[in-house]
Amino acid sequence: MTVGDPPANSELAKGFSEELTSAPADERVYRVALQLYEPAGVSEIAERASCAPDTARRHLNRLADIGVVELVSETPAAYVRNESYFEWRLRERLASQSMRDLRETLADLASQEQALREQFGADAPGAVDALDHADYDDIEDVWLALSEWQTVRRRIERLEAVRQKRSDPSFEGEPA
Repeated sequence: MTVGDPPANSELAKGFSEELTSAPADERVYRVALQLYEPAGVSEIAERASCAPDTARRHLNRLADIGVVELVSETPAAYVRNESYFEWRLRERLASQSMRDLRETLADLASQEQALREQFGADAPGAVDALDHADYDDIEDVWLALSEWQTVRRRIERLEAVRQKRSDPSFEGEPA
């Protein structure tokens, strides 16, 4: 199994696989591209998308042109998902929310972060030694909480960037 492959013997994976094989080739290549967290060659991508390598290459070139994937090696050609593209898309989706919704979501996330700061007695998840907060049997729960904290912080950063952009007088969107 490679990175991004669905787990074996899973109903969800089976349904996704069946749905993927019935989609047009460009859609199949796109869906595989969404899972390219590690570089993959055209042949591997073509196999995962159930299409010919030339078909995969054509669609990958188009996806690279619009920024969805990055060509990381030319010989042999290898592609990886372009994280900055997906970050941009996410921020654009967030920008479509009303300022009221943005502020409410930011307030909720700030409360979650404050609770985590108090729980761990630290200002950031990286400053926490998980072993100081759990017995060996509970360490996974602490790691999950720290991972959630990192996610909350990333969401706050994104929302704050969108809010600040909106508050900028040169922004021509919804009034602050």
